Amino acid sequence: MRIINTLNPHLFSGSSQILQYWNSDLLENLYFSPKAVHSSRKGKAISDPSFLKKIERLSNFLADSHPDLLCEDMIRSFEEDTEYTVGEQCLYLILGCNTTTIYTTEYLSKEVSVLCMESLNGNPDMLKMLLAHEFTHLIRKQFLQKDIFDSCIGERIVTEGIAENYSREAVPGMKESDYCLVNTSCILWVQNHMEEMKTLVKDNLSNSSLMKDLFYMFAEIDYPVRSGYVYGYLAVKQYLEKNNLSVRDILSADWQIIMGEVL
Repeated sequence: MRIINTLNPHLFSGSSQILQYWNSDLLENLYFSPKAVHSSRKGKAISDPSFLKKIERLSNFLADSHPDLLCEDMIRSFEEDTEYTVGEQCLYLILGCNTTTIYTTEYLSKEVSVLCMESLNGNPDMLKMLLAHEFTHLIRKQFLQKDIFDSCIGERIVTEGIAENYSREAVPGMKESDYCLVNTSCILWVQNHMEEMKTLVKDNLSNSSLMKDLFYMFAEIDYPVRSGYVYGYLAVKQYLEKNNLSVRDILSADWQIIMGEVL
């Protein structure tokens, strides 16, 4: 994997430098347009004390480490652990507006990964956790040669569950809400409503009708948003424990096999 670090020490010297960075063509094409982040977020972000604190922690983190080399080492450790390689995929390290973490998009006619470094909050364990998550997505797409995010609910549940459980294996001891990138209340709700979740998804696994309801941050539903991530985490974890497996054993597994056992 090729790591492209777009951050430099001058970026953190003031709000004007950050705005200049965000107004660049690179950030427009990598972040603002593909993630539909409105330009109004820029001013709000740099006047938000909690976001400025994240930037300060990121600045300290970058001063104490070489993030590109750190990412390379982490990816290499995942490849050695799983015996899968990601190939020539590019990973861009950027400063976002506190709206997302790590994602895939198209840039210069190629699919690339993008990591919003403020989401680490200065914590290298968070970096390893997010890279582990993205690593499984890249490997799964290689093997299945299909859209692993929008093809159907069953695939998305298993794909996200695999990613979250590999994060757990790579960085044990963190909160389940960290692995699932949700708040604690969402974890508790899904844990207490597993039978309802099973009923909800059972007859819709082969289509994408519930995709937004289960995975979209701004879904208009009467249960916690992003519950699909938590359900996927718990379902895949159950499958792994039941069969005494690790994530590396199921990276390319058919979602129907996994969901067939846990429903």
